[in-house]
Amino acid sequence: MDMHSRGPLHFSVLLFVVSACHTGQLRNTTLAAAGAPREIRRTLLSQQDVPDLPGWEIRTFLVEYPPGATAPRHVHPALGVAYVLEGRCESAFEGEAPMITKQGGAFVEKEGPVHILFRNPDLEHPLRFLIAYTIRKGDQPVRVL
Repeated sequence: MDMHSRGPLHFSVLLFVVSACHTGQLRNTTLAAAGAPREIRRTLLSQQDVPDLPGWEIRTFLVEYPPGATAPRHVHPALGVAYVLEGRCESAFEGEAPMITKQGGAFVEKEGPVHILFRNPDLEHPLRFLIAYTIRKGDQPVRVL
């Protein structure tokens, strides 16, 4: 499955999630332990099979970074499409210059290359974003190096 065959599906899922968020239909089912203010939290919001694509599913997450939090170096086994709900993020893949995405902006998590930088550069405000992956069942969306 190449990136172009997944593109419209990712876009449709992202539009649904952003719409649901703005209408208050999403509920927070945080999986992270309470009392860990510096912890990066990834909350699974939805998971469903991809029609006509056995072994694949769509997973949508709410990801929350506390002020100043930085992710370890990692890779993504699948393309992710994200929308920033609150705050801003700084991101760079190996061989690329860092980019900032602010509230209301969208970014793509690339499949394969090492994600050498992903952080909330704001020391006072959290970062919250929605991300949707079309991913093989059983795969994790992030593999820490």
